[in-house]
Amino acid sequence: MTEEPRSTVLADGRTLGWHEYGTPEGRPCLFIPGSSSSGLAGAPLQEAAERTGIRLISLDRPGLGLSDRAPDRPLADWPADVIELLDELGIDRIGLLGHSAGGAFVLAAAQQLGSRASAVVVCAGSGPYAEAWYRDASAQTATSRVYYAVARRTPRLFGALLSSSTARTPAAIDRTLALISRGSSPDAEFARTHPDETRQALAAVADGFRGGNRGPVDDARAVCQAWGFRVEDVSTPVVWWHGEQDGNVKPSAGRVMVEHLPNATAHLVDGGHTLLFAEPDPILAAFA
Repeated sequence: MTEEPRSTVLADGRTLGWHEYGTPEGRPCLFIPGSSSSGLAGAPLQEAAERTGIRLISLDRPGLGLSDRAPDRPLADWPADVIELLDELGIDRIGLLGHSAGGAFVLAAAQQLGSRASAVVVCAGSGPYAEAWYRDASAQTATSRVYYAVARRTPRLFGALLSSSTARTPAAIDRTLALISRGSSPDAEFARTHPDETRQALAAVADGFRGGNRGPVDDARAVCQAWGFRVEDVSTPVVWWHGEQDGNVKPSAGRVMVEHLPNATAHLVDGGHTLLFAEPDPILAAFA
């Protein structure tokens, strides 16, 4: 199932957008993609969602894709949008799947949805950069430390950096694809062997900038600043997948998150940051 994006108007007047993939009558699963990515990021999971009988609802977070901004809102407040959407769609229980920065949003949703979450899976997820224990254990590169510091402290500069580094046109996406295809890492190998899926992922980031760079800046800052809840308070069972060769979010970050989550199961396996898209079936099996 690949359809035109959908949207609804929330109680506060904001528009919330999403895309659907997989099986329309399947078990519902809410997909929260990585930083700056709109719900188009669910497109590479279309066939896997069909195979596993999943109705994948791939969300546009505030300020990305079709969704209106919700500036200066802590991560802990974001699940209210999810609850409102689920109520409108008549969905009582739903799986939660987060990739990369989307993992932080999934943990926020799990913390508030409680028993409405049928399963919670995070793949290559980001942790709370505002917490010293995470910064110390996650083995961030110097570049990453500067990146997140700029996001927290100088949003205007951060927005300019994001805009200048994001491929927005088909030609720019192809150039980026050629660049990330170089090397011998699992992610480079995935880009070489799955160019269409990689283009879809890059197009989802471009779509995240549909309304300009302020939404992506808000999105990154929500993860970089204080979340408004503690990782230790997420009592819902969480299955955490992480690639041992992930150069974007280091596997040490996954390990420390599993240590702090009170009810987590870890799968640290061979693979890179694109593990979810390279090996989707065992990850989506949690929602079967």
